[in-house]
Amino acid sequence: MTWINLISLADLVAILFGLFGLAFIFIARHVDKWPRRMGIAILSFLVVLSAMDLAESAALFYRAPLPLCRTLLLSDALLTPILPLLVSAYFLHCCGEDWRKSRVMVVLCVLTGLSIAVEAFHHLTGAISVSPDYVVVGAPWPGFYLVMIFVLPTVFLIALFRRRKKLSRMQRFIFTISFLTPAYTHSVLVALLLLSDLVRRYQEQKEEAERQRTRVAVLQMRPHFIHNTLVSVYYLCARDPQKAQEVIKDFSRYLQSNFDAIVEEGTIPFEKELEHTSAYLAVEQARFEGQLFVTFDTACTDFFLPPLTLQPIVENAVKHGLDPNLEPLHIFISTERMEDCVQITVEDNGPGYDPPADSDPRATLENIRERLRSMCGGTLEIARHDAGGTRVKIFVPQQSS
Repeated sequence: MTWINLISLADLVAILFGLFGLAFIFIARHVDKWPRRMGIAILSFLVVLSAMDLAESAALFYRAPLPLCRTLLLSDALLTPILPLLVSAYFLHCCGEDWRKSRVMVVLCVLTGLSIAVEAFHHLTGAISVSPDYVVVGAPWPGFYLVMIFVLPTVFLIALFRRRKKLSRMQRFIFTISFLTPAYTHSVLVALLLLSDLVRRYQEQKEEAERQRTRVAVLQMRPHFIHNTLVSVYYLCARDPQKAQEVIKDFSRYLQSNFDAIVEEGTIPFEKELEHTSAYLAVEQARFEGQLFVTFDTACTDFFLPPLTLQPIVENAVKHGLDPNLEPLHIFISTERMEDCVQITVEDNGPGYDPPADSDPRATLENIRERLRSMCGGTLEIARHDAGGTRVKIFVPQQSS
């Protein structure tokens, strides 16, 4: 194989690796934002630089117009030094440091900026260029490049040695090898490390979502609610058999929705969650006739969310808002499509509540918040009205499915 074939093969492998990594990051899009963004940055630069290197080699080999060859050569020289900076930022993140406040990063940015400035000066002045016979010519300031070859790895290795106890054995090995190899090579090595970390986080997140889903389903099977409902049905059978049948029907729908939530692995249509909530409220309205009123304004229903998201919030509102000594409880449930998400709002006019940190209501809300984040990238906000009552807002990204 000729040198052009070898270079082309290496570039193609780097491009395919980068695209594969980006595809995986898209699939695992609900993993923590920072490692995802860093992975996207490193892999995108790797793909762009490999494609540019491939285009540069092809342009020289097939004798493309000289201005194009020189532009590709300059672009490659200016962009390549950025890759080590991205790798360094990820290295500092693995050490538990904020790269924006690190002195190591300041030194590396200064050295990289100096290197880019010298490269630009050489290319723009013609000190490095492509000759008419399509050969890259010029290598001025050899002393400068020699210093940079030794200075940058030395800074990397000193930083690595001082932080070695903050890294795992695998991380120390990968970063040591990567800091001693060219930019393309160490970017691939670090990208492999980052992708393996994302795979681990993705698997842990799925397992945690499974535990959270099972836990919240168990929390929803409240013995007191089941007991009280059955007692209400018992007395209704003698006083109002038709209404007793309706309550049994709604209670059956409620139980079936809970059973479905236990085995559900992903998000569900909002209509299904709304049906579950409606069944629960119908049972409660039968138990607390004249004390509980509900208003729905849910024109927007074409989106998905984790199971057992809306119903537990409404149950909290009923549990903490109903009081025979106070005015009837009014609950308002609405959905609204925003610019980049759907907003679900649950409001009530009850006394509001501020449960202690270890209570069931707070644990339930934290459970819902975590499942929203991990399963669809959603968020949850809760606030008390000044005049009493509580407002809970759920934000679900439009792309959730």
